[in-house]
Amino acid sequence: MAAPLPFLSRVVRSPIVWGTAASIAFYLPIETDVWQAEYVDRYFTGHPVEYVSMVLFFIGLATLVFKCLDVVEQWPLARKRLLPAPRSQGESVDICVPLLAALDSLAPGVQRSWLAMRLHDALEAVRRKGSADTLDDELKYLAESDAVRLHGTYAMMRIIVWAIPILGFLGTVMGITLAIANLSPEALEESLPEVTYGLGIAFDTTALALALSMVLMFGQFLTDRAEQRLLAAVDNCVIAELAGRFEQLGTATDPQLVAVRRMADAVVNATERLVQRQSELWQATIDAAHQHWSQLASGSQQQIEVALAAALGRSLKTFAVDLSEASQSAAAQSQEHWLRVQGALVETAHASRDQQAELARQSEVLLRVVEATGQVAKLEETLNRNLSALTGAQTFEETLLNLSAAIQLLGARLNHAQRPASTVSLVGNRVETHAA
Repeated sequence: MAAPLPFLSRVVRSPIVWGTAASIAFYLPIETDVWQAEYVDRYFTGHPVEYVSMVLFFIGLATLVFKCLDVVEQWPLARKRLLPAPRSQGESVDICVPLLAALDSLAPGVQRSWLAMRLHDALEAVRRKGSADTLDDELKYLAESDAVRLHGTYAMMRIIVWAIPILGFLGTVMGITLAIANLSPEALEESLPEVTYGLGIAFDTTALALALSMVLMFGQFLTDRAEQRLLAAVDNCVIAELAGRFEQLGTATDPQLVAVRRMADAVVNATERLVQRQSELWQATIDAAHQHWSQLASGSQQQIEVALAAALGRSLKTFAVDLSEASQSAAAQSQEHWLRVQGALVETAHASRDQQAELARQSEVLLRVVEATGQVAKLEETLNRNLSALTGAQTFEETLLNLSAAIQLLGARLNHAQRPASTVSLVGNRVETHAA
């Protein structure tokens, strides 16, 4: 913010100076008889207390005039935006530095306004704390501080409003004292004018003091009301400028969040400084190399050519040797590779031949299996015929047995007819047939 007003400026804006000047301007035509009136001599020049009361009145009036002029000057500012519009909601607190610079670049009269000082104090508090979480409380505190400071600017005014009636009462006491002192019971008629003069001074000083104090009190009330309205407009403007402008971390719900954020910012700042330092070192190295080559270039051209030729020759020799070694290594690797490929091909050929012989053997076995399958079919057919024959043979055997039994029966009957006592036994031979 702007520096305090210089001594000359404070003197020029001092209500005491202007009040004294106004008192001199008021009494000059009266004392030079330019302004002659009975009430003027009675109420303004009748007693020294009236002179002092009028000087205090003009000082208080000058104070009110300066306050009114200040309100008139600052009222348009309370409706303007002194800060640039925020680029986005939730700006970083680092933006406080350019915002403070913007306020410092304003005119000195604007910097001394209530609005500019309030914005400066709020931004300074946010910058100092490194967080805007308590900005609302800070704005309330600043509003209360400005109200207290405004109340303090009326200190002299309150003293003047208090002192003028006291001076009136003092004049009353002095007038009554003068009347009593001039009162003489022996010469009552001769002392009566002096007594009435003293009583007139007593009442005139009191009346003047009360009238002047009433004027100052009403003027103070109107001026204070105007300044209160100005402070209310400043409060609204400051809230519109700063409310929601900065990011808030919510320390009420998570107190560790601010510490974590600050540590992260510290790490980021340290990294930035490290990168900047590394960049400076690289720049210094590049500058040193450039200076070295510049020194080499400023030397003898012949020495440079010789050095370049020698360096080029060494480089060519080294390149030839490296190329030869690389060629030999590549040839050896290629030969070894082809030998491995040839061995693999031979092994593959042997494996293919063995596989072919195995396939031939498997084919022969398969042919035999097919032939055996044909013989199995023939054998099955032969077995079927043998089973059929066996079935026929069993029937034939039963027939022979039956026939043998019939023959034996006939023979028995014939023998019984010829020889009753003899017994004929016929045993049949069982014929077994085996199937081949």
